[in-house]
Amino acid sequence: MERESFCCKLTYVVSYVIIRYHHFRAHIDQSHRHHVEEAPPDIKRRRISAAGGSPQDIRCLTDLPSGILAHAATFLNPPSMALFAVALDRNSDASTNERSAAIVGNQWSILDFGGIEEELATKLNDDDIEKVMLCIDAVNKVKRLKLTNCVNITGVGLVPLRSSLIIEQIDLSLVGEHQRPNINPEPQISCSHVLPMLDSIIEREGCSLKYLQFPLVWRDEPSAESEFHAFILGYNQIRGNWEEISCLECNQILPFGNQWIAGDGSDLDYGTQLHTCYDCLKHYCYNCEIDGDYKLDRCRTCDRVYCVDCTKMHVCRSCNGQSCNDCYEYECHQCNRKVCSECIEEGNDCDQCEHCDKVFCIERNDVQCEETKVCYCHECNDRCCDDCRLRRFRFGRQGCVECIRRISPLLVGESKRMYDENEQLKVENKMLHSEIKELKTRGG
Repeated sequence: MERESFCCKLTYVVSYVIIRYHHFRAHIDQSHRHHVEEAPPDIKRRRISAAGGSPQDIRCLTDLPSGILAHAATFLNPPSMALFAVALDRNSDASTNERSAAIVGNQWSILDFGGIEEELATKLNDDDIEKVMLCIDAVNKVKRLKLTNCVNITGVGLVPLRSSLIIEQIDLSLVGEHQRPNINPEPQISCSHVLPMLDSIIEREGCSLKYLQFPLVWRDEPSAESEFHAFILGYNQIRGNWEEISCLECNQILPFGNQWIAGDGSDLDYGTQLHTCYDCLKHYCYNCEIDGDYKLDRCRTCDRVYCVDCTKMHVCRSCNGQSCNDCYEYECHQCNRKVCSECIEEGNDCDQCEHCDKVFCIERNDVQCEETKVCYCHECNDRCCDDCRLRRFRFGRQGCVECIRRISPLLVGESKRMYDENEQLKVENKMLHSEIKELKTRGG
């Protein structure tokens, strides 16, 4: 895998490998020098050969011993480590089993491509994903798969996961945690490539699968005639035949109506996992509450289900929708209540200043919050808060009559405050003069 961005990332590791190797060679040469100086020529040659040859024999990374490559790979995160092994395999004609195994190791319960740069992840194709899966023996090791930012795949590369008995979570949303699933342009991931692989997993006795997160493009336009809808119905039926599962809070049998994945096309939750926390994978119903908060709830921003022990939910100040605390990017500058990104984009009962990015809520009955301070100027086409208008006026950058008229009450109020402060300073100054005069009198 000769990708420019990936090679840039490995620059440090490659340099480290080469330096370590030459240090290793110097150490070997020094340790053997006093043994071979008096030895016959043929023995000397054999010992040098046994030490691994001359430094000039190392022409590329694949010529280095597996142990050195494996040690260098420990400086990479897991996905990059696997990509490193795959890249070396593609550039060598030698047997790669020993080297790849040494580099990737055995700890692969979680494979999350969010661990690499987004720029690289978006360039990965199905062949890259398949090679990584085979390299780490994903079918027998990976329990959680997250294809974060892998928007360039169709799903063919997931074939190595077929019939896995240990996989517990597969996230095909192609976005990271606490990120909106909207991807533009739409990804090319295909039901016809992915669903057969999923069928091979759920149809096996002893299947461990607990959570499926599907791409928004599959769920956005429900159709009872689609492959995706048929899979949902089949999945719910198969899971209904598994061992009964109860809510860990109230012990109620789950799920209601045998719906592990929402299959009603008119439901906003269509195609999403139910009754299972995305983080801990524990099962709860939607009726149990802990200290006034539901034990399990869905985030309307990232479209994932979380229990209250894993992620705190908050209500959007404008639309009253529940979202993860980590999904909120904004809060009202006046009342500090959370505001979701969707409300910001649509201007739903809130405004955002174009200059300072502060968000202001429009007055609501449940919270005593002042009216919005963001206003659109029809004369200069500026949309900003009064604080930014006032600041620009002070620096001589605000010449629009309408904007000046808008901040005139602020200027009057500021002038009054300055006048009051000045009067107060006069009083204090007079008192200080009196004290000084009194001290001088006593001293005389």
